[in-house]
Formats: sequence, structure tokens, C-alpha cells
Amino acid sequence: MNEEPSHYALNPSSDLVKRASKVTKAESARKGEPKFHMTEDMRRLSTPWSISQVRAEQIQATDLPAGVILDAAAGSGVQLIALTTGLKRPGLAIELDPNVGLLCAANMHITGEESDLQRTMDRVLVGDGTDAENAITAYWNSLREAGTRAHPPIGMLHLDPARPRDAQRHEIDEMQPALGPLLKAWANHLETGPRGPAVLLDLSPRLNEDQRSLVDATIETTFPGIPRTWEYLSQGGGRIDRLSVWIGSISSKEPSRCIRMGKKKIMATIEGKVAESELVSMSSPPPYGAYLTIVDPALVQSGLHEAWLDRALPENAGHSWLRLEGRRPLLISTDPLNEDDEIDAFVIASGEIVQHRLTPPELHTIEQTAASAARNGVGKVTLRCSLDPDEHPTLQRRLHKAMKEFDGENGFMVDLDLDRGSGSHTLYIVCKEQ
Repeated sequence: MNEEPSHYALNPSSDLVKRASKVTKAESARKGEPKFHMTEDMRRLSTPWSISQVRAEQIQATDLPAGVILDAAAGSGVQLIALTTGLKRPGLAIELDPNVGLLCAANMHITGEESDLQRTMDRVLVGDGTDAENAITAYWNSLREAGTRAHPPIGMLHLDPARPRDAQRHEIDEMQPALGPLLKAWANHLETGPRGPAVLLDLSPRLNEDQRSLVDATIETTFPGIPRTWEYLSQGGGRIDRLSVWIGSISSKEPSRCIRMGKKKIMATIEGKVAESELVSMSSPPPYGAYLTIVDPALVQSGLHEAWLDRALPENAGHSWLRLEGRRPLLISTDPLNEDDEIDAFVIASGEIVQHRLTPPELHTIEQTAASAARNGVGKVTLRCSLDPDEHPTLQRRLHKAMKEFDGENGFMVDLDLDRGSGSHTLYIVCKEQ
């Protein structure tokens, strides 16, 4: 008795779209974006179209080896569709869940153009993504049954493994499918370019340094000596939103890259080597006329804040890092930042020190806080200091209201712990923005 095949192929078609429509209708997540068939669970796990599209735009088609683009744990197929559309390549999706695989195939069909011959080689395989031998055989058999005699190799591998929900931190051994076995299984099926095969790994942004080292070790074991670039993507929320590794033919010349992305496009990119920084503790208030800058925490988490700093300040400017942990990494400098959109994209706020306050803003002193800031030429103050989260919105609202009668520049208030030897004291500093 013959064993049942380990994978079966779905050829994206209008019939599959009809079947998918009975499960869930196709909808756009945002105005102007393509429609996709997704359950609520799939939508929560799926990479947003804007990020998927930006990633595809970062890859030069000429850098890719010949072959199809494989997503070995495709889910809704959004990232694969962005890659195949942008790079004009056929797509091969593998999905373990047959219900998700159906919706993925429907998505590939409704986003494709019938006149595009590449789309005739698109397939979704329902089965195990780590079983490369049987998967590639099932793919080629499906092409042959449809009248295509080609046996295309894999030109690029993308993997976005599933992670546990609601975990505060993630471990690489929690990923499904498992990273090591999957890379090993597909290694011999990947076409190789001048800088090796093309692999894009989409990982949890919650991986700590030790876990990232384990990922590096796994990559090195599978592809010895291959170049790779770790990419940290921030959308401005004070954290790393997306963490990925670009391997081989799609890596850059630098080992790390930090991207600040807006709603739909990249605002700034910085590449370089991760560098350690010396932290300075202040025992007396910083001088008036110096400049404080709160940088995007994602920049510090990527380790590229020193590379950014090399471009951010004039050549002879003095500077020190006062804080590198938490939501508001803080830099002090003798000069203002250079005017440049690529620099400014990684800045939360920057300005000249105009006032020191010994106490935090409080509801019963908000009028005095507003008046004293106004005397220093500040007409609006944004509270960028550690305050009771329950009181912060009320304090900010009352402060804005109290300052409506004053003219002046925009400003912000930041907190700084001064080291007094036997203890520390928190100073609240008002800065006039550049």
C-alpha cells in the first residue's frame, strides 16, 4: 500500500478564492492596500503590508540568485506576495495548517495579474516546512502536472516562524518551525550567488543578546563564513518593532542596520558596527546653553547610536551619554545637532537647556511651572520625564492649557538623576527645542 504524499499542492485559482470567501471575505487593513483573506488570528500574526513592501523594496532583483522565492512558514502569504510582486519572481509557500494554506493560495491569486506568466508557477504546499526533499518534489510534480517541465531551484528563502503568544521574552527553541533543522534541510536546495544564498529570517524583537548569538551560531553552522546583516526596525514607539537577519546575497556590507520607518515608507537608515559606549554620571546640574537630546531607544538597542553620533554632531563638539537604558536615552552636547533628516529621524526631542527645576510638575503648582517656562522663551512644554502614569496625561493636559496664553518656542522637560555620592537627586530640566 502506497504511503500518502507528505505534501499536497494548491494552485492559486479563482476556485480557491471562492472557497476562501466562504471562510472569510478579503479586506484591506488600510486604505489603498491590497485586500487579503485572513481570520482575526491570522491578521494579528501577519506582517503589515507596509513593512512587507518596504522589505521587498530593499532587495535588488539583480542580487538574487536564480529561482523561486520560498516562504517555508507562509501563513497569510503577505510577505511572500510583497517579495514576489516586487522582485518579479514566482512564489512557493509552505503552510502546515490546510485552512490557512487555502487562504494563502487565495491571497496569491487575487493579488496577482493574470497576464504575468510568473504567477503560473506560484504554489502553496500544505505540509511540513522542514521536509525539504518531499516539498521540492511535490512542487516540481505540481508544475509538471500543469504542463510546466521546469525544475526551478530556490532563489531566496524567507522564514517567519511562529512564536508563543503574550510572552515577555522569547527563546529560539520556541520557534516553529525550528530554525536549525529548517535551514539545514533547505541548504542544498538554495541557489548560490557571489555572496552565498539569499535568506531572510524574521525573528521576535524580544530576543535578547544571548538568543541573538544563538541565531548567529545556527546560521554559521549551516552556512560557514556567510555574511549577514541584523536589521532593527522602529516605527517610533520607543521599541524595536521588527527584528530580522539578512543573509548572504541580500546582506549589506555592514553587520548591523537600524531603520526608522513611518506609516508607509522608510524615513532613515543607518548601518555600521555595534559599539559600546561610556556612560557619564553627573554630580552637578548640566550648564545652561548645553544641549540635551533624547534619542530613539531602538537606535540604542541596535547598538548603532555611536555610528549615528558620528554624523549627528559637529566635528569638535563635546558630548557625553547620560542615560542609555529605558525609554529615553539621553545625550548632552556642547553644540546643537546637525540639521539632517536622516539624523533627526532617530531623535525624540533635542534642545537647549534653559531651566533647572528641583521638583517635578504637580497639579497644584502647574501654573507656576507654566509661567517659569514662559519666562525662558518657551511657549509649550512636553513632559518627557518619568511621572506617575496615572497622573501624566492630566498633568500634560493642564500644562498645555496653562501655557496657551504664552508665546514662545516649543520645549520639553526631562528628568536627570544627579549622583550626590551618598545618594541621588532627580533634577527636572526644561529645554527649548532646536
